[in-house]
Amino acid sequence: MAIAYACGMKPILNVVTAKNLLIGAGAYYLSKWLVLPLAIGFAKLTQGHTYEGDFAASVVMPLVVHFPTALVAAAAGATVVWLVESGRPVRWTIFPALLYGLLGFLGYHWARHPLFLDRVQQTVGGVFPALACVVGGMVASRRRAIPHAAQVSPN
Repeated sequence: MAIAYACGMKPILNVVTAKNLLIGAGAYYLSKWLVLPLAIGFAKLTQGHTYEGDFAASVVMPLVVHFPTALVAAAAGATVVWLVESGRPVRWTIFPALLYGLLGFLGYHWARHPLFLDRVQQTVGGVFPALACVVGGMVASRRRAIPHAAQVSPN
């Protein structure tokens, strides 16, 4: 470790770490812009659908409402895996996933004190895109690791 620091490796690792964090933050930021047209189109498809019952209103509805965000989050996770410089690129999907998870809890305003089922709905809406981000990164990592067979064309 002392040799790597004496050779100047520590500042290079800091630059790579900063670059990878910026890639994760940028993927999150761009995904928030790209989800808007997708969410508008998806809302047209699901318009008029009602969710009756506690489970449907607390679990299924947030899954349906946050599906466009989760879809774009999976693409953001894949983008992070493809762009970061790391031996284990899936670990870098944790940063945008944390952004999805933590910032997914914001924006809820309650007219009354929230019940347990309201908090379940809020949690499902925040965790679903975060999990989709990590899963998208894992799928992209597997696609990246599989060697593609050489295409042999007959002459």
